[in-house]
Amino acid sequence: MWISDVSIRRPVFAVMIIMALVVLGWISLGRVGVDLFPKVEFPVVSVTTTLEGASPEAVESDVTDPIEEQVNTTSGIETLSSTSAEGLSQVVIQYDLDENVDVKAQDVRDKVSLARAEIPQDAEQSIVQKVDPDAQAIMSVMIAGDLPIRDLTQYADKTVKERLQRISGVGSIDVVGGRDREVRIWLDAVKMRAYGVTAEDVSAAIRREHAEIPGGRLETPGARAEFSVKTKGEVSTVQGFRSILVAFREDGAPTTIGDIARVEDGMEDERSYAELNGRRGVSLELRKQSGRNTVEVARAVREELAEIRKSAPAGIEIVTARDTAVFIEGSADDVFFDIQLGIVLVVLVTLAFLLSVRATLIVAIAMPTSLIATFFAFYVADFTINLMTLMALSLAVGLLVDDAIVVLESIYRKLEEGLPPMQAASEGTKEVGLAVLAATFSICAVFVPIAFMEGVVGRFFYQYGLAITFSVLVSLLVSLTLTPMLSSRVLKNGETDPENYGRFARIFDNGYRKLDSYYGRLLEWSLSARWVVMVAAVLAIVVAIAVARTIPAAFDTRADRAEFLATVELPFGAGLQETRIVSSRVAHAISGVREVTTVFYTIASDPQKSVNKAFFYVGLTPKDARDESFIPIMDTTRAAMLKAAPEAKHISLADVPWISGGGFSDYAMMYVLQGPDLAVLDAKASEVVSRMRASPLFADAKTSYDAGKPEVQVHVDRERAADLGVPVRSLAETVRAMVGGVKVGSFEEFGQRYDVRVRLEEDQRDDISRLNLIQIRSANGQLIDISNVARFDVAAGPAQI
Repeated sequence: MWISDVSIRRPVFAVMIIMALVVLGWISLGRVGVDLFPKVEFPVVSVTTTLEGASPEAVESDVTDPIEEQVNTTSGIETLSSTSAEGLSQVVIQYDLDENVDVKAQDVRDKVSLARAEIPQDAEQSIVQKVDPDAQAIMSVMIAGDLPIRDLTQYADKTVKERLQRISGVGSIDVVGGRDREVRIWLDAVKMRAYGVTAEDVSAAIRREHAEIPGGRLETPGARAEFSVKTKGEVSTVQGFRSILVAFREDGAPTTIGDIARVEDGMEDERSYAELNGRRGVSLELRKQSGRNTVEVARAVREELAEIRKSAPAGIEIVTARDTAVFIEGSADDVFFDIQLGIVLVVLVTLAFLLSVRATLIVAIAMPTSLIATFFAFYVADFTINLMTLMALSLAVGLLVDDAIVVLESIYRKLEEGLPPMQAASEGTKEVGLAVLAATFSICAVFVPIAFMEGVVGRFFYQYGLAITFSVLVSLLVSLTLTPMLSSRVLKNGETDPENYGRFARIFDNGYRKLDSYYGRLLEWSLSARWVVMVAAVLAIVVAIAVARTIPAAFDTRADRAEFLATVELPFGAGLQETRIVSSRVAHAISGVREVTTVFYTIASDPQKSVNKAFFYVGLTPKDARDESFIPIMDTTRAAMLKAAPEAKHISLADVPWISGGGFSDYAMMYVLQGPDLAVLDAKASEVVSRMRASPLFADAKTSYDAGKPEVQVHVDRERAADLGVPVRSLAETVRAMVGGVKVGSFEEFGQRYDVRVRLEEDQRDDISRLNLIQIRSANGQLIDISNVARFDVAAGPAQI
């Protein structure tokens, strides 16, 4: 072949071509990212809308249904699902895999804009975003110390979080377990009745008297100067809120906030919790930006954390509770080791059969050359070093040496015929050149279609198929250029005599010659008994197909990552404190399980902020440092958790998922029941779950429908309210302010702004009978007891629909 002849006559040409590829591949190796899986984009779009304080039924009818009605008109929908929880609506639209997710996200935004007219004005702006499995939390950083939780939260939020967010590739950072500073104005319903003011009066007074408003521009013609005008009307100290005027009494005396409320420089309500190995702290859940490399981002975060620790206040400890990049780096290192071991074994096998150090040296040069040059193709194709591409390279190690050995064997035969080395290299390569081309392109013909398979599996095998194709094409180039060039300069006739390599070589060569003789006789018999061979081949194919059908199939396998997840769910109505107590017992029980090294858990860290759910991350001793598999450890942990929390409604354990989001569930199997009647669906789902729990084939079975969430319902007597001139909205806003609390402004100190919240005193709002102390101002200005126009009932409703 002409390229082989040119390489033999002009070795510098061959060396420069291959060296250029090797240098580019080596540079690319440092620039190609490391990840667990290839970046796969699924056409899934979510719509999240918040309607604070609304029940799941209200969220479904007022928010979810209008959005679903509009979004359902977009084309290419595969599945459309929704979750309506307390104060939160989430609609997830999964499109066909061939749809463009960016186009569909814009279509959904347009449809949500149309639905906005039917959604209550109190609802926050809907957030439409692509569901990206690649943008999941990659690291949990725990900040613990001897400081009060408010100061610890401020340090975590204003110092650590802000520094980490400046790192390239870091996306959102959620704070879990913290309690930020907040100015609390605790209203006293008894005093409010005595002074004749309502919660709306207090809120309006703060918004009216605590304000900083720009006043435009002021120009002085003579000096030709221009000034901005601003009214500095904000309260400068926390206790300054006490002097804000609310109203005047009948005798003309002023009523201030200090007369009817207690002002506290306090904290926001405790609605989440985080603990690592028995020590409370504030957790920062880091997510990377979509498309960024997990390992690179994690390394940058670790470096920044090391710098932060140097300047951290005394008594503060910053610990990485969970780091997904550790497993990715370990997995990549393991596969790299396997590839290196494969190269060594190939070299030894080549030496054993060719009995030539010079020939083996050529093979030893050809393999790593082809592998390193392949990384340049990875860089050009925007691939990453992940389990799929590394698995492809592991398989390619055996393929890469095929071309080189075929060419070498042909050149050796020409040398044995007495041709000079350069002529032997030229004619030997020409003789097998077409066969080498045919073999290489046959491999490409097998693996290129794998890269373009349809469905989810095809998305993951895209890089796998092309990685093998790239590597064998580079190997083809090496075998037609570098291999014949080196053979013409290095190989010598007669080098393969076993006598030159000692007793072991002679024994091996004798055994090989006997095997070759047996094979020759077997081949002669096969040619004479063709029908027997054909029947045996057909039977072998049938048996192979039958056996293949019995092999279990799965999208992924259970790998020992030395970590797993667990969830403890208490019955609805359990508060944060009760969940903390139970979770603490469970964490203590888990820490007593052999091989457990880390127990990290959070409460209310899910999107619904469920205070009755605790989420555990359990770290184990590295798998190479223990004899036991992680599966029996999980079984032991499950038993310990069930014993430690008998009052739990549901306890489940799961492997750390390979993929999160994008329509993927952490459960191995999921059935969907659909129907218009929630009561019927609940009964049928409970029946299915009961049968699953009775079977040894299932573990941690549960239903997503959660009924029985206790709630206090305020039923308005519309006729009575109309007679007394009490608007329903005014009544609802008053209940919301007194019971749930409302933000009425912000307070600035040392360049930081903190929320100002109005709420009823705890002893008055946590007793339903004392809620009758609340008063509402009617349209004509009179004060009306809430008991005259409404009643409070305790009922149960679904937690989510």
